[in-house]
Amino acid sequence: MRMFIAALLSAAALLPALVHATTAPPDPADTAAPVPAVSAPSAFAEYQPYRDQKAPTWQELNQAVTSAPGMARMRHGTMPSGDSSAKGSGHGSEHEEQAK
Repeated sequence: MRMFIAALLSAAALLPALVHATTAPPDPADTAAPVPAVSAPSAFAEYQPYRDQKAPTWQELNQAVTSAPGMARMRHGTMPSGDSSAKGSGHGSEHEEQAK
């Protein structure tokens, strides 16, 4: 405890010497006072203009959708033509009973 009090007293004794080491700012009313240079970075220094990305065509989008893993059972090229009955087209063949 005595060491702590001795350290605080030493710091308090050195404090006035440190305060006098700082320089006073120049008087704002003095027109001959030196003014430090001010530099401000530009707000547009790192600006990058917006550029549209190349959008895929509708053919590329259709190809991406039809080649998806979940679309493997759908075969658009083998759809029945001209047969309007549900039994002939295979629709409803997975059900055991017809709905009443």
